[in-house]
Amino acid sequence: MNRAKHSATGYKGSSDEAIRHHYDFLGDFYRLALGPDLVYSLARWEDGDTLEAAQVRKLDLHARAARAEGASRVLDVGCGWGSMMRRLTEAHGVRHVVGLNVSTSQVEYVRSREWPGCEVRLENWIDHLPDALYDAVFAIEAMEHFAGSTIRRSQRIARYRLFFERCHAWLRPGGRLAVQSNAWNARGWLAAMVLPARMLEPDGGPRRGLRPRDVRDAVRNVREGLHSSRRVFPECFVPTRSELVEAARGLFTVAELRDDPDDGARTLHCWMERCIAHREQGARLIGRQAVDDLIREQRATLRFMREHRCTVLRVALERVD
Repeated sequence: MNRAKHSATGYKGSSDEAIRHHYDFLGDFYRLALGPDLVYSLARWEDGDTLEAAQVRKLDLHARAARAEGASRVLDVGCGWGSMMRRLTEAHGVRHVVGLNVSTSQVEYVRSREWPGCEVRLENWIDHLPDALYDAVFAIEAMEHFAGSTIRRSQRIARYRLFFERCHAWLRPGGRLAVQSNAWNARGWLAAMVLPARMLEPDGGPRRGLRPRDVRDAVRNVREGLHSSRRVFPECFVPTRSELVEAARGLFTVAELRDDPDDGARTLHCWMERCIAHREQGARLIGRQAVDDLIREQRATLRFMREHRCTVLRVALERVD
């Protein structure tokens, strides 16, 4: 990303260096754990599912939510290894999908597949100038990279709104944007990190004071969060539902919205099991410390999901005309 070029917009997403670390360097290890379709986002589960089946269900859920069936043109922002692009063209009758990605290795992978109807570009969304309007836009676990590492809520909302403004301009009237994002509990990132899980329920939880164990847990949570932001997800910040809804106000209406923390926990559990099973092979690829850092991050995020400190947010937004 050219920082000087984007300074006038106020956009400060993840840097090229951060993207290379997470998707190009660590990505060599992820590919051992994700399965043959390389879907690197949290799945949508039903009883009896394999991870692969749950991932396909997630892709189909978003395709339907965006009303993309039979669409002429669709945009996938942060397209990863192209799983959504391929699913849209092969199963949902989409004629042309443009995928944007700033990971060189992922772009090279998608191009090497030569899937019909799929065009991938090594391009930041802030630079995207489409040839024509899109029928639908997807941003599946991309929002986490858009706000940089700022802890100021107003700055995060301003950066999310810039993205929503671009999506509004890219979409045809009545078009939809499908978003999936890791998201903090509604109480916000700080409360989600430091409060006991019992106090994070919608009713505020039991009216009891803090215990010594609660303080120890809060310190551990902050320590794990700092480890994740430094070693696995540099320059990322997870939004809250209210931040995204506020950022989209006046541009989009919320057509569908769901919180699925149990989906996140189940996916993370599968990924962690596979990463542990491939620990030695991963150490040869990226080094033992990097593998241990990733497994530690997965273990912490799994606990956060189970305690509902964070969730999987899925939103379908419809363009306001």
